[in-house]
Amino acid sequence: MIEMNVKHRILDAASRLFYTQGYNLTGINQIIEEAGIAKASLYSHFPSKSNLLLAYLNQQSRNFFSDLEKFIKDSNGGRKKILAIFEYHIYAYESSGFIGCPFLKIKAEVKCDETAVLNVVKENKDRLRRLIREQVVLLKEQQDLSNENLTDTLYFLLEGSTVTATITKSTAEMKSALGIVKSMI
Repeated sequence: MIEMNVKHRILDAASRLFYTQGYNLTGINQIIEEAGIAKASLYSHFPSKSNLLLAYLNQQSRNFFSDLEKFIKDSNGGRKKILAIFEYHIYAYESSGFIGCPFLKIKAEVKCDETAVLNVVKENKDRLRRLIREQVVLLKEQQDLSNENLTDTLYFLLEGSTVTATITKSTAEMKSALGIVKSMI
């Protein structure tokens, strides 16, 4: 129990720091201080900062999809669920203070040869795209676009508007994207 508590404190501290100030600006000593643990405790749970980063990204992905699923679960499939996915992103950005997508932030910071990290980021984005695709195929009305093209369009609207929200510190573009989606499907 104590070991899990230590691991949890390390991951919580690293998560806060990685998300708010970035991976590269967060030092091991700062994580140790924030978690209130000994250096040996950190390295017994996470042999390197990269291992800690992978744990952070995996936790972020689990939390994101768990929260998203809870948010959209009462929406009927297809159109309503797609709209709920966009609404969830608006809600998440407004409640996070527009700090941004943790996956895109990390992607911008790590080297191109960090394969394990890049794979976690890619899997997160691929999973979101699959979730949208699952709802696109449930749409009852005939669309002008193929399922693949509509999935891409919705995904790009969502990702583009979330990046813009990070830059502008406003969900105006996200709400605009939601309006476009409402008129499209």
